[in-house]
Amino acid sequence: MRVQRIVTNETCNQNCWFCDARRPTEDPEFIARPAVRKRIAQACEGQAAEVILTGGEPAMRSDLADLVRRAGSGGARVVLETNAALIDVGRANALAEAGLDMARVALVAWGAENADPITRDPGGFDAAIRGMRALAEAGVRIEVTTPIVCRNLGLVAEIPGALVEAGLAVEWLVLIVPTEAPDRTECASLEQISAAITEVAESCRRVGLKARLDPATYVPPCVFERPERVAHLYALNRGNAQRQGFTQVDECETCLVGDRCPGFPASLIESSSSPARSPVKQQRLRRRLTVVSTIEEQIARELVGRDVLRDETNRLVPEYTVRVNFHCNQSCEFCFVSTHLPAAEESAVREAIATAGRENAVIILSGGEPTLNPKLVDYVRYARDEGVRAVALQTNAIRLADAELTRSLADAGVEQAMVSLHGSTAEISDEITSAPGTFEHTVVGIDELCRTSINVRLNFVFCQGNYRDFPRVVDLVARRWPTASLVVSFVGSHTDVVPRSDSLIPKFSEIMPHLQEGVEMARREGVVLFGFDSMCGLPLCLVPESERAEFSKIAVSQDGSGEFVKGAACETCAERRRCYGIRSGYAELYGFDELRPFTSVEPRMNADER
Repeated sequence: MRVQRIVTNETCNQNCWFCDARRPTEDPEFIARPAVRKRIAQACEGQAAEVILTGGEPAMRSDLADLVRRAGSGGARVVLETNAALIDVGRANALAEAGLDMARVALVAWGAENADPITRDPGGFDAAIRGMRALAEAGVRIEVTTPIVCRNLGLVAEIPGALVEAGLAVEWLVLIVPTEAPDRTECASLEQISAAITEVAESCRRVGLKARLDPATYVPPCVFERPERVAHLYALNRGNAQRQGFTQVDECETCLVGDRCPGFPASLIESSSSPARSPVKQQRLRRRLTVVSTIEEQIARELVGRDVLRDETNRLVPEYTVRVNFHCNQSCEFCFVSTHLPAAEESAVREAIATAGRENAVIILSGGEPTLNPKLVDYVRYARDEGVRAVALQTNAIRLADAELTRSLADAGVEQAMVSLHGSTAEISDEITSAPGTFEHTVVGIDELCRTSINVRLNFVFCQGNYRDFPRVVDLVARRWPTASLVVSFVGSHTDVVPRSDSLIPKFSEIMPHLQEGVEMARREGVVLFGFDSMCGLPLCLVPESERAEFSKIAVSQDGSGEFVKGAACETCAERRRCYGIRSGYAELYGFDELRPFTSVEPRMNADER
């Protein structure tokens, strides 16, 4: 898209410590109306698809609405970069009537006590929030731009949640990385920048706010300790490596995105002791950084998952997983959902539900975390009205600590809830979910679910951080939720989102003693176990003997996606047609040596035994 930036003036009503664009006085010839109109006309003649009016602070001009009208006269989308502090209801309406499509509002921190000292504009924060509300009510779309500088490093992570809590209709949070300032000490180091951006990205995930890096500024992905967690902020392409003011270092020679990454801001590289922490050496991460796709395309691709399962009579029935939103209030490293995506349009969700109804499918309402969607109860009722076979819910149950919400979901028609429970204590669970304080809410949420008619299944995902805890989880379930069952899952490495790392994925042989202890305890205590036969389970030869008969419930999927692979041992196994094998990511890490082929077919349960 061809974008033209038009500077309307160079003074500003605010005086941010780090800003190098503000001038103490205007150049009369530069800001004269004929001069600005001429620049706009030239942009329109150049067939710009987007015209950005910027400054200084454009709202200091009395003719701003006229400039907006002129900028949009050729059909271009008009964007205003502003701090919004000078925009009231009247001006907002005038700008909307003139054709303003988007206001990109600068917000350095949340709260007057935090923001005003940085902008050096007493009362500026409150005025900016009033301006944003006025613009939104006038029909102007809103983005928020946030710089990452020394003065707000500890403040920026609060912004996403505060925006959502305040009810401000913000479409994107755009992160800016200033590398020049009147006083260079105002600019953060690369290490500080990467830490702050990571925190903001995680905050955005939790509240469902879209985030991206401002294309006018740049920080390379290798400075992040876990670049896979911020890959969605990037859309690199060949040719981007040539950028003035940037330099590549020795590590760039081994980086898979060296042909599309300009390297490091030259003005910051000297102040960063070890800039290249994690050069990109994995093809899956390279793809995530370079794939350029629209948000709409990604949503459409991930909105619905289709599968088949066996009902109580052992017949195959369709199963639809519909993601009513993507964001989550936890951040498990093994989660394969693109939690940075915004929710799909309500019409798309309803159409997916209606399709499941026409096929008489079982529908699973999932996310992200579906209970964060205020329309969830309505979606459950709609699914029932459309004729689905059954309604299930995938959740972490944090919000289900609200007994009223839980009862409403049960009354609306939820029959089963699959609840993530990845540890027996807050210490373990909160570390796995990267969401301190949420374990206690999950526990209470499960309590509330067990008080309803909803069938409760608790999903434990084995990973490096919790596999030793499995027996204690079984004990917790037996003592506190005796009517619930427990689903056994193994961390998957089947998408680009999940890192293929031995720091996340344990070996089967490591988990087996703890798995076996938990299985034996479950048998003694009457806790029903599920999941060994699922795609997130284990290869049949590693399943505890007492659980193997359950494999007779599944039809073998001849997976052709490359997600599952089989080794030499599998070729001689008598049960090779009843087992998926192992995930290709696991095989890359650990190989096939742990597999033990069967020489004869295992005994199976018949339908009466089930």
